[in-house]
Amino acid sequence: MQRIHFSWNLPATTRRIGLALTAGALAIGFAGCKENTVEILPDAGLGYYPVAVGNYWIYAVADTTWSTASSQGSQVTPSVPTVSAFQFRETIASSFTDAAGKTAYRLVRSKRLTSADAWVDDSIFTLSPSAQSVILNRNNLRTLELIFPVREGRLWNFNAYSNNSEDTVTAETRRYRHVGEPFSTTVSGTTKAYPATVTTTNEGTAQEDDAYYVKTYQQVFAKGVGPVLRRRRRFSNFYMNVGSTVVFVPKSYTFGYSRRETLIEYKVN
Repeated sequence: MQRIHFSWNLPATTRRIGLALTAGALAIGFAGCKENTVEILPDAGLGYYPVAVGNYWIYAVADTTWSTASSQGSQVTPSVPTVSAFQFRETIASSFTDAAGKTAYRLVRSKRLTSADAWVDDSIFTLSPSAQSVILNRNNLRTLELIFPVREGRLWNFNAYSNNSEDTVTAETRRYRHVGEPFSTTVSGTTKAYPATVTTTNEGTAQEDDAYYVKTYQQVFAKGVGPVLRRRRRFSNFYMNVGSTVVFVPKSYTFGYSRRETLIEYKVN
């Protein structure tokens, strides 16, 4: 800071003016010497789904379907699972301006049976990211995949933009869990660890998990990576009436289906 000299061998009026100017200069000088401070805002969580042209994610997919159980007297024919394995690749191929004047992205999903096969385009979705949310448009059904800021226990309506019979406009059918926690996946003996993730799960009218029915949908997003796991389960448990008692047969169903998509490779910009 520059040193200011002041002489007392001056007329009183001049000294008063000088003192006023000096005080002002000192105030400006001290303000200039004060360190600049930057307010650090909380992380909203936008990094849980990085969206940019050229990003892609490859998933190992396991579809499991259970045969319908049956009974004759006290004898039960249990459900038998059939597993179908293949791979999905989701690529952000291009961007465009949507009807609202906002930037949206074309997400091309391709499929192959094994890593030795060529990719075949399966379908095209639309991703619409913003500072408030990430919206996925799949087969003209728009879902709120994420909302920001990400916060433990926060609820929202997964089908807020759709007329879905499972909920209403004001229903809260999706919840954040395990915000910022580590998570790992294992496919064919290979384990991948992610240090910071968030899990979204069904809630309210969108979830059924009791003795009769099971319907769940779980997604795990890793910071700086995107979706690393998707798991859907729908079961109608098989039961018999024995006299006045309802007897459930473990792992047997009148309907049973699950899909697990596990990330095995990705590139994000």
